[in-house]
Amino acid sequence: MTDVRARSDERPADDGARGPCRVRALAELARAEVRHDLAAFLAVLARGGPDGEDLEQEVWLQAAERAAGPGLPRDLRGWLRARAVRAVLTARGTAAPEVPVPRPPVARRGPHEELLAAELGRAVRRALGRLSGRCPELLLSLAESPELSYTELAARTGIPRGSIGPTRSRCLACLRSLLAARRADLTGE
Repeated sequence: MTDVRARSDERPADDGARGPCRVRALAELARAEVRHDLAAFLAVLARGGPDGEDLEQEVWLQAAERAAGPGLPRDLRGWLRARAVRAVLTARGTAAPEVPVPRPPVARRGPHEELLAAELGRAVRRALGRLSGRCPELLLSLAESPELSYTELAARTGIPRGSIGPTRSRCLACLRSLLAARRADLTGE
């Protein structure tokens, strides 16, 4: 097994194959020993604060962007650790605690509003049934328990914590398009 530190001093030649060299350098960097080292370092830094897995993804994304752009620095482990420290400090400085938002009180509605609300509820349930994958389960969990954190949603749905937000966005976009298509059918638009 080669030592990453010894190989980190090698710089890719400045020729037409520079992109593949950068990809190889990033692949070398992402070997299990370096990933484990970065994950352990972030776990210590992020203790009692931001989620270490999210921060690790952010650092690896920065490494991939750097590999595609100006190239990775010679001291890769040191650079990764510096990025990890900066990511933790940024997350701690900007992160606000998750606070559940109380539901607003429901005003009394007349029979017409009740009928429209019931029809809208049925339309949303039908559209949820037409969604694929984990979308119905995720959106129902969000609707039933909006106070759940991403960690709790991940435990409930089996979706990785880092994928909750993007999955929710895709599912909501699909739900919106299904409801818009239904509305267009009803109104003839």
